[in-house]
Amino acid sequence: MPPSTTRQSAMLLLPHRSAGDYTKLLWGCCWTFKHQIMPAIAIVNCAELQQQAIDHLVAESQREGFRFMKRLVEEYDSGVNRFDQPGEALLTAIVEGAIVGIGGLNRDPYFHHPNVGRLRRVYVEAAWRRRGVGRVLVTALIDAAQPHYQLLTLRTDTAAADAFYQTLGFKTEPRWTHTTHHLQLGDGGDYQPGVIS
Repeated sequence: MPPSTTRQSAMLLLPHRSAGDYTKLLWGCCWTFKHQIMPAIAIVNCAELQQQAIDHLVAESQREGFRFMKRLVEEYDSGVNRFDQPGEALLTAIVEGAIVGIGGLNRDPYFHHPNVGRLRRVYVEAAWRRRGVGRVLVTALIDAAQPHYQLLTLRTDTAAADAFYQTLGFKTEPRWTHTTHHLQLGDGGDYQPGVIS
């Protein structure tokens, strides 16, 4: 929590999961940020991606020079990646009825190992950054990964994202290709570069 932020109340609701499938995950938080009460953040599994609901995120990400949000929509529409396999999820962060963040969880396609998951396409609207949305969203993705994976990976190329993920416990590993950060979720598995690439 940022130093100028104080927690007013928090509630985490986790419904029953069947076969490890998250149907809905809600995190209702009320925060005081620079003397303003922050509205609740709802984290919801995106069972079916409606492009018009995230068009503003795609447009903003492209203005910032990022292509991965456009790829998210293209791969979802084509069926290449719908985040619908066992151990996968596509979560949205909703504030005041609007999607302000999105992030996915897949089995890591680069490690080729069933115990390695990967955070994909994590994006938070600029106006909602540094206000707790990203932290709540990524924490929910980590929680979704826990029952399925022993190692969680990601790739980022910005200093701000590097610092953010490190505050959540992710470590850097420069020797792994396609991966900049990882988080050990459970015991077992010796994931060494060159052994699993």
